[in-house]
Amino acid sequence: MNKNFFIGRLKAKLIGVLLLSLALAAGLFLLLHTASEGLLENYLIKTSFIKNQQNNALSAFQDFVAENRIATTDHERMAAWVRNEKYVNVYLFKDNLLLFATDGYKSATQSREYLFNTAINDQLIYNLEFSDTNARVYMEFFFEYKYYYIVTILNVAVSVLAFIVLILIFFNQKTSYISRLEQEIKILEGGNLDYPISIRGNDELSSLAASINEMRTSFIERLNSENNAKVANRELIAAMSHDLRTPLTALLGYLDIIKYEKYKTHEDLIKYIHNSRDKAYQIKQLSDKLFEYFTVFKTDEDDLELDAFNGNELIDQLIDEQLLILQNNGFQFHLDAFEQPFKIHVHLVSIRRVFDNIFSNIIKYGNKSVPINIRSNISGQHLSLTIENHVNTDIKKEIGTGIGIKTCARIIEKHHGHFSISQTKEIFTVQISLAIQDRLN
Repeated sequence: MNKNFFIGRLKAKLIGVLLLSLALAAGLFLLLHTASEGLLENYLIKTSFIKNQQNNALSAFQDFVAENRIATTDHERMAAWVRNEKYVNVYLFKDNLLLFATDGYKSATQSREYLFNTAINDQLIYNLEFSDTNARVYMEFFFEYKYYYIVTILNVAVSVLAFIVLILIFFNQKTSYISRLEQEIKILEGGNLDYPISIRGNDELSSLAASINEMRTSFIERLNSENNAKVANRELIAAMSHDLRTPLTALLGYLDIIKYEKYKTHEDLIKYIHNSRDKAYQIKQLSDKLFEYFTVFKTDEDDLELDAFNGNELIDQLIDEQLLILQNNGFQFHLDAFEQPFKIHVHLVSIRRVFDNIFSNIIKYGNKSVPINIRSNISGQHLSLTIENHVNTDIKKEIGTGIGIKTCARIIEKHHGHFSISQTKEIFTVQISLAIQDRLN
C-alpha cells in the first residue's frame, strides 16, 4: 500500500490541533454571542436609545418631505431615502388605504388592496403634510439589528483571532524545536560530537532527532574504534619492529662471522649457518604475522578482483602444492575430491594464502601419526571443502594472535563465501564454502 495513504504522527497532531482550535473558537463565539446579545438587549430595553433613534428618523423623514416637496406619489424618491437611511420601513395611508410601502408591498399599493390596519398602535401613526395632500405615516424601525450585526462581527473577529493564536502556539512550538535542532546540528558540525541532540515529543521531528543522535553516537563509537585501532597498530608496529630488529641483528652478526671467516672450526661454521637459518625463518614468521595483521584490519581495502577458473583444476593444484609439503614433513593424508568439472571465480593469490595458512598450521600443530582428511563436495551452487587433522598433544601450542584465522575468514568473505573452524581436544576442522557459477559438461 502506498505510504502516502498513512497519516504521520506530525500530520495527525496538526489535524488534531486544527480541530481542537476550531472547536474552542466556535465555543468562544457562542459564549461571546450569547453574553453580548444579552447585554445589548438589556441596554436597549432599559434605555431610551431606540426611542431617540426613532424620533431622529421621523424628524429626518419630515425634513426630507418638506425640503424636497415630496408628494404621496413620489414613490421612487421615498424609496431612495429609505434605502439611504436603512433599518426603516415607511407606510403611507390615505382614507385607510395603503398608498406606499417600502418592504415589498408595491403590488399591493398599486391595486390598493390593503386597508389601514386598525390594530396598529396609534402612537406610531403620524400625520404628515405632503406637497399634494396630507397623509398618515406609519414607520417601522430596526435600529437594534445594526448593533446586533456589529456585535456579531466583533465576536467572529475575536473567535477567529483566538483560532489563529492557538494554531500559532502549536506552530511556534514546532518551529522553535526545528530551530533548536538546527543550532544543535551546527554544534555537531563544529566538531563537538559529545553534544546531545534534544528529543521532544513523539512525532517525525523527534524521530529525526533520535536518528541524528544515534548517528552521532555511532560516529563517536566508530571514531573511538578507529583511534583504538590506530593505537594498536602503532603498538604492534613498535613491538614487531623491536622483534624484527633483534633476530635481524643476530643474523647480520652470524653472516659477518661467516663472510670474514671468524669461526675457528668447521663445526662452528655449521652452527653459525644453522643459527642464521633459524633467525631468517624467525624474521619470516614475524613479517608474515605483520602482513596478516594489516590484511585483517585494513579498513580501506577494495573488493578483490575475481577471475574465472576451472574449479577442479584449481582446487587440485592448490591441494597438490600443500600435499607435497605435507609429505616432506612426514604427514599422511586421505583425499576425497569431487571429480565433476565446475567453474569458479576467485582471486588466486588470496585463495593460495588461505591454503598456505591452513596447512602451515597443520604442519606446526598436527599429529603426523594420523592421516589428514581432505574432503570436497558440491551441493547446489556451493563448493564445500573440509580439512580435518588430529592435534599433536605432545607439543605445547604457542599462544598466537589468531590473525591467520581472521585473515582466512576475511578473504573467504571477500569471495562471498563462508569460513569456519571447530576444535575438540584432539581434532581440528576447517570448513570452507565458496559459490560456483555453473557445472561444466
